[in-house]
Amino acid sequence: MSDGSGATLALARFAAELSYADLPEEVVAKAQVLLLDFFGVALAGSRVPEIVTITDLVRSRGGKPVATVLGGDFATSVPDAAYLNGCASDVLEHQDGYRFGGFHPSHALAALLAVAESADAGLRDLIVAAVAAYEVANRIGRVLHPGATTKGWFPVAAGYGAAAGCAKLLGSDAAGIASAMGAAGYFVPAVMIEQIFTGHTVKPAFAGQIARSGVEGALHAHAGLTGWPEVLEHPKGMISLFGGAAGDPRLTDGLGSEWTILEVHQKRFAGCRHTHGAAQACVDLAIEHDLDPAEVADIDVETYDVARILVERSVTPAESAIPCTLSLPYSAAVALVDRDVSGAQFEPSRIADPLVHQVASTVRIRVSDEMNALYPEFTATRVIITTRGGERHERFIDLPAGDRRAPLSRDELLGKFRRYAHPVTGEQAADQVTSLVLTSPGAAVRELTALLTA
Repeated sequence: MSDGSGATLALARFAAELSYADLPEEVVAKAQVLLLDFFGVALAGSRVPEIVTITDLVRSRGGKPVATVLGGDFATSVPDAAYLNGCASDVLEHQDGYRFGGFHPSHALAALLAVAESADAGLRDLIVAAVAAYEVANRIGRVLHPGATTKGWFPVAAGYGAAAGCAKLLGSDAAGIASAMGAAGYFVPAVMIEQIFTGHTVKPAFAGQIARSGVEGALHAHAGLTGWPEVLEHPKGMISLFGGAAGDPRLTDGLGSEWTILEVHQKRFAGCRHTHGAAQACVDLAIEHDLDPAEVADIDVETYDVARILVERSVTPAESAIPCTLSLPYSAAVALVDRDVSGAQFEPSRIADPLVHQVASTVRIRVSDEMNALYPEFTATRVIITTRGGERHERFIDLPAGDRRAPLSRDELLGKFRRYAHPVTGEQAADQVTSLVLTSPGAAVRELTALLTA
């Protein structure tokens, strides 16, 4: 049994004691825009064919209608709503990320939203739970990274953060939150990172399962079942087994003073973050030099090892959106052709465009010591585009847009949400959601979810 001094309980105690009054203004503001970003990408994802299929599967099973399916016309059970909204928020790879942990902390938000709605919580409660979940998940993630990835595992830290945040929403004390995190260990999936990047169309399910695991851990602990209170720090616990150091002080250092949520990036572009340096360079060069895609002869992409390993993947015009979001050649090509990479660039009509694939065929990826030395402090990429006429254009991107050091503007963040939300909810409802999330922390979560439907 735990003596009560371990990292799991320390993180749980932090989550239990955290209040809205404890949060610096910039942390509240960050949590608000992360929530809005999550709502937008989930609404867009709900329209992707693979998510429609997953939704139909879950809908056919029935379920007590207590939690809203974003972008849908129905509610379902709390675990199923968390699963579906988690899948939808992941499918376009336009969600947030934590570069020091190599994972997406927003995988926890689908869980928190479902529990908050079912518990009739307020938006202020959801914001506090989100900050708690991010702080717990990010600390786990940074201890796992890069050991988990090099061993072939995706860092599933968000499942444990989700359990902490969900248990907080259910009113659990520190011991209860620690038990919820320990219980989540029985539900969190062991995700092989290669199976994510192979591009098979069931891929978004891993994100949904991470969200579901947080809900299940919290619900089981709330019902009185016990979870392993040393799930993180035990010598045979998840951190050690996934390649991290269980005694790493970064697991608990700075709780309440260092706010890791502020380092979470929000993506300008859809697609895996490791494609963004190349995509941004191609957009910039295409606009600056008014490039004709048909005249491009060669796109030389100089990057770092992790990017080459994960996203040097070719795709065909017959592919679905999922493998295309994980392909650097596709992302670079569609960026040059369309001068943007959003959900629209992963619709079937764009994926089938022969011009995009002609340009993609010119992409060559190589790794350099210079780029490896910069990673992970910088996810740096150099792109050189050569035209058939011999013109040569070069662009170096050290910080893809959305990093804390190169943040998206408020207009860019709001524009991203509106672009994704308006076709699903309508403009009026989307604008109401924006107003509630950003200016009305006293609102009820149900007010939001009532607006986030088809």
